[in-house]
Amino acid sequence: MQHIQASLEQFGLHKNQVQVYLSLLHLGSATIQDLTTNSKVKRTSVYKALDNLVLRGLVTFEAQEGHGIYFAENPNKALMAVRDEQQEVLKKEQQLLALLPELSSLYNAIPAKPKVRFYEGVQGLKQVYEETLLQKSGGEILTITPADLLYKIFDRAWVADYLARRAEKKIHARTIAEDSAAARKHHANDKNEFRESRLVPEKIFRFKNEIIIFENKVAIVSLSEQMGIVIESVDVAETQRSFFELAWLGAGKTK
Repeated sequence: MQHIQASLEQFGLHKNQVQVYLSLLHLGSATIQDLTTNSKVKRTSVYKALDNLVLRGLVTFEAQEGHGIYFAENPNKALMAVRDEQQEVLKKEQQLLALLPELSSLYNAIPAKPKVRFYEGVQGLKQVYEETLLQKSGGEILTITPADLLYKIFDRAWVADYLARRAEKKIHARTIAEDSAAARKHHANDKNEFRESRLVPEKIFRFKNEIIIFENKVAIVSLSEQMGIVIESVDVAETQRSFFELAWLGAGKTK
């Protein structure tokens, strides 16, 4: 039952909605009172959960003899609802793609001003990394990274997908990393992942956060604290790029 609840929550239902929906599936049809008792969810929360489930097409409502009766729809409708949402997302994506050239011209017409953006949480940090892939093919990303920490925050599948998409776009990367198991594994796969990396002794150089330099931006990502800052500034990016080049020379001589 727990795996069903977890899957439904990934589908986008909140905990109370999941409990009410599963209770209604079990009962077939029920009143508010029946669902409150069976789901062990507060009555006011049951109302809110049912409103959402009705909108999703998972539950229907019918007035019978002065009482409101709720019916569970066929679970196949959940799949249909997901497909409908995917179609809607695809439609919006296509509309945005059509507008991008015009929107980009308006954005680029404005003189660049320094900007600072703050991100937090795993999803927030993923946005930082995804932004590095928005640059044109042939660009470069410079990073100083504690590779092992990446896998404590992000799942391996997401990291592998990010690296594959970067390589596919031909965005080259140069990386200075602590000499760890994860870093050595990536170092061995530099060619396939369109990257050149240099490892430095972990006991001497302790990296607690990742620094990413790309285009006119510098991202500072504290993985353990799940916090990231993106500084968009030509001066800052050029200076940090110079620091990286100095570190890159040093890393080449370090054993």
